[in-house]
Amino acid sequence: MMFMRDNKQFDVIIVGGSYSGLAAGMALGRAVRSVLIIDDGKPCNRQSPFSHNFLTNDGKTPMEIAALANLQVRGYDTVEFFNGLATSGIKTENGFEILVASGETFATKKLIFATGIRDILPEIDGLAECWGISVLHCPYCHGYEVRNEKTGVLGNGDAGL
Repeated sequence: MMFMRDNKQFDVIIVGGSYSGLAAGMALGRAVRSVLIIDDGKPCNRQSPFSHNFLTNDGKTPMEIAALANLQVRGYDTVEFFNGLATSGIKTENGFEILVASGETFATKKLIFATGIRDILPEIDGLAECWGISVLHCPYCHGYEVRNEKTGVLGNGDAGL
């Protein structure tokens, strides 16, 4: 936990501290807004060994990219971090209250959800362990590395086709 503020009121709370959450945090921090980024440290791309098709970061691990972004955002004293999971939120008269798994509550005028995506995988033995490593979800991110190799495609009916 990186929470230092005595009062738990922020201009903006960002739920999700990966690329988009950090980008929003940097922009708002530079605009001298009090910002809290809540993140559990489990991005959806954490198993991927490399990131590709990401200009200036091609071939780096997703964690390397996120670590550098996190370091840069931490340079703004207007941005604070909370390591945990946001479990619920309610609309209040003045904005929102966000409850985290540890039981703490934070208040904000504005709220940004930057939670990314969660892949819902079919129940196929071994699929989850290979996701992002040898079972690839994006031909633009991973296709070059497996070009000219035998490839299987898993789709979901007409939408998958």
